[in-house]
Amino acid sequence: MPQRLATAAIITLSLAAGACSSTSQRPTPLPASTLPAASAPAAQPGPVAGGFGQSGTVAAGGGICNASAASIVVGQLGTSVASEQAKEATGAASVRILYPNQPVTQEYVGDRLNLITDEENRITTVRCG
Repeated sequence: MPQRLATAAIITLSLAAGACSSTSQRPTPLPASTLPAASAPAAQPGPVAGGFGQSGTVAAGGGICNASAASIVVGQLGTSVASEQAKEATGAASVRILYPNQPVTQEYVGDRLNLITDEENRITTVRCG
């Protein structure tokens, strides 16, 4: 009987330890700066995903997401500052930062901007949806 209890305790502890996640694999976005943002540089061409999420997507609610205008944040760290810059530049109603291997919902939201990041938390692609 004591061996069964010890085995059950070891299994429970192992499952509890495995359920804990580490934030070391996914960088936490930095908070927005309280200082006013410097004027954005001229837009340069950057990766914009085609198909769903093309630039100039008109949402059902009348909002527009212009993904090509967000190319100014490509190469920047995926932070709340970059998110706000992209939101202002594109006119998107909302912005989400997507990390590698992160589960995401697949519904299409025309006035939402997606900022796709790499393993170093750098924005590599922007698209609407």
